[in-house]
Amino acid sequence: MWMDLFLLETDRRRATTVLFEQIREAIGSGRLRPGDQLLPSRELAADLGVARATITTVYERLVAEGLVDGRTGAGSFVSRIETHTNSQHRRRKSSPSTLVPRRPIPSPEERSAIGSPEFDLRTGRPDPSLFPLADWRRCVQTAAQFPPPGYGDPAGLVSLRHAIARWTSRSRGVAVHPEQVIVTAGAQQAFDLCARVLLASGDVAAIEEPGYPPIRRLLELHGARVVAVPVDNEGIVVAKIPAATRLIHVTPSHQAPTGVTMSGARRRELLAFAAARGAAIVEDDYDTEYRWVDRPLEPLHRLDNSGRVIYVGTFSKTLSPSLRVGFMLVPESLVEPMIAVRSAIDVQPPHLVQAALAEFILGGHYDRHLRRTRRIYRERREIMCTFLRELHDEGLINEPVLGDAGLHVTVKLAGGVDEANIHRALAKQGVVVGDFKQCWSTTTPP
Repeated sequence: MWMDLFLLETDRRRATTVLFEQIREAIGSGRLRPGDQLLPSRELAADLGVARATITTVYERLVAEGLVDGRTGAGSFVSRIETHTNSQHRRRKSSPSTLVPRRPIPSPEERSAIGSPEFDLRTGRPDPSLFPLADWRRCVQTAAQFPPPGYGDPAGLVSLRHAIARWTSRSRGVAVHPEQVIVTAGAQQAFDLCARVLLASGDVAAIEEPGYPPIRRLLELHGARVVAVPVDNEGIVVAKIPAATRLIHVTPSHQAPTGVTMSGARRRELLAFAAARGAAIVEDDYDTEYRWVDRPLEPLHRLDNSGRVIYVGTFSKTLSPSLRVGFMLVPESLVEPMIAVRSAIDVQPPHLVQAALAEFILGGHYDRHLRRTRRIYRERREIMCTFLRELHDEGLINEPVLGDAGLHVTVKLAGGVDEANIHRALAKQGVVVGDFKQCWSTTTPP
């Protein structure tokens, strides 16, 4: 088993002790595990530039302490017996760090008390069993026929940007040049780029109330002054957006979490506000692929005549969150700034996933996958809606907001019902649902 050992010139007079302590520490900390073979003494001596007798003495001391077994003709192996010294090393804690964050760190999203629930009904989690594994495997194999290139374009693979531009134009009526497409590590990185490029510390950013919790935490992390703007049955209430707002995050097609669709009049009002105030609109169109009405409303991006809208999409809801692929369609004036910031963060998106996804879209697999999953999710939605209506008729819940799109339905509990109790009762049955309280900036949502 190869591992780094360090021997300074000043240590050579006590090389036996120094090497013994390093190998003992590696065994005790678990870096060398029971059954691992140590390098042959002759090879290790040559690597370190010491006499072979020095290494032999080190191994003999390790054997004497029960840390290593010497096997004639086979070599030296870490002992499979848990020793007292080994246990002490594993219990040893590292010294406390004096490094502390220089700004407040947002609280992470609460995690389920049960690690792998039998039924995970939280928002933004497509059914993993519906992933098109056979088609995806073929696309990965096609992409893997060629060796990965060197550093690529920080905006994303050219073929994928063209595929996304064609697909959004055809499916959503959002027409952009491929150069305006930037491939991101999910929608969250797109939001991060928007904040980095468009906001200075102290700038006002408006979000929906209730809204998407990660966007609030992200904007606060960038030092923005986040203002939560109420949402009614037509979407965000534009009249309550502060005049000094620099960035507005909205989910017009399927408001997260209420499920309402922003009306056409409200969309035009929001665009007029942004144009008059010089604000940017981040249109988070996270699951518009799943619509349950015949005629969806036009995206804000399509209605925008002043270059104020940054359109953000993701493949997390249609394929898998673990692919970590999203995209943003940006105005021409922001293409170079966004790419420059992206290149400073992580240079480029992973090549293999991009190449496979381009093949997946251009080969028609994505369209077939969407047709199949729309049919399945529609059937499941009808079952869920029927069940919720029955609960409402029995007086157990308020009237649910069924919505026209997306993969989640929001249920408003009757007065006096504690949401935490509902979560605990469901968890006992192996069921996890979304936490509505997290979607509010205030601690006591109405």
